[in-house]
Amino acid sequence: MTYTTIIGFLLLAISAVICYFTSLDFSGLFTTKEFLVGITGGAGIGFIIGGFLGWLYKVKAEKKENARIVDEQKQKIAEQKAQELFAKEQSLNRDNSGL
Repeated sequence: MTYTTIIGFLLLAISAVICYFTSLDFSGLFTTKEFLVGITGGAGIGFIIGGFLGWLYKVKAEKKENARIVDEQKQKIAEQKAQELFAKEQSLNRDNSGL
């Protein structure tokens, strides 16, 4: 899990603490406790979802890269085998033409 997911869980915990254990009264910018809970809870959920989606994207990209590397290795092996077979055929043709 990424750090954003951990931060998301921490923000959810903070919002729960604010909701159940405090009676905050900020006049002006933050007028109600529900507003603070909504902001921290929403940010926590956003971080959790963002961290999960980031992890999924990373896993998908790594799998695609690994598949590309494996395909390249298979192609190189096939090319090497074809070159070896061609070299054997050339040497057999030289031996047969010299007889």
